Amino acid sequence: MKKFLLNLLLIIAPMGLLVVLTNYFIDPANVFTGEQYVSGMSDILVKGHNLDNVANYDERALQEQMVRKLPYKPDVVVLGSSRIMELGGDFFPGKKVLNCGVSHGNINDLMAITGLLDSMGKLPEEMVINLDPHLVSLGGTSEWQTLYPYYSSFVHTIHFPDVNPGQPLILKKLINLFSFEYFERSLAFVAGHKSKHYRDVGSERPVVYGRFSDGTICYPASYAYPDTLKIAADARAVGNREMTTLDPERIRQLDALLDFLAARKIKVILVMLPYHLQYYHMMNRRFNDMFQSYDKLFRNIAAKRNIPVEGGFDAARLGIPENEFYDSYHCSKEAIKKIFNNQ
Repeated sequence: MKKFLLNLLLIIAPMGLLVVLTNYFIDPANVFTGEQYVSGMSDILVKGHNLDNVANYDERALQEQMVRKLPYKPDVVVLGSSRIMELGGDFFPGKKVLNCGVSHGNINDLMAITGLLDSMGKLPEEMVINLDPHLVSLGGTSEWQTLYPYYSSFVHTIHFPDVNPGQPLILKKLINLFSFEYFERSLAFVAGHKSKHYRDVGSERPVVYGRFSDGTICYPASYAYPDTLKIAADARAVGNREMTTLDPERIRQLDALLDFLAARKIKVILVMLPYHLQYYHMMNRRFNDMFQSYDKLFRNIAAKRNIPVEGGFDAARLGIPENEFYDSYHCSKEAIKKIFNNQ
């Protein structure tokens, strides 16, 4: 039996070592090289240059690097989810704009990034906040935990209860190090001849997938010009299975954030961007006019503070056609301009 176990170990050990080394050195999601990766990205962006061919990276870590290294205090900061990540400097001529939107952003992200800006002395004169149901709903990702120290500092400043930061990031790294699923992703990354080497393209427009110097995102043509019929079908399918439940605690967090900004005399503009018409209808049908309820909730919160609100969730009411959507959630930059330029 001992001999069998020894032979088994001799077989398994090299395989395990192969998995660990592959995951660490290929690292398609930049789990282990993330800090170095986003540091290099931020060095280029804060120079006023654009980036192309960016790979998977921790968007929250990039925000920290950008705010820390920015040689000036921005006039306008944009906060929210990926739905607002195309709203940048061209919306505010003559002003320094920094888009701090992050994928899957929720209220914890907004508080953490506000805490980051405050701790670095870079709170702006004006802040644009993207509101949507996912901002204040139950669940969501734990990605905001990258900025937990700034979140914790911020809630301490406003005398708001702290939260459990969840699973330590070092534990997540260890899990990925030994993950066979991550091993498969690493092999697929190599087999697909993909590269994590981003390019400084100066003032040129990124082509593959990139970032502009104001923090906004530049989507590839394959995403920006999709099959409209397929997107509509996907939107119906997503709207038929997704769950969204209001979290009263997150509403209190939003109230506390807006009160903090008011106390600092920061001008706030709240923006609601539309969802694809098919997704909008499916969710409203399943959850009794859900979007109208959130719309009313957000407008009531704004009205108490005399904060302007732009846009809405109903694409039809706003005159945004289906061919101006990338997917169920993201309308095009042209659609955002139609909405925001009406303020």
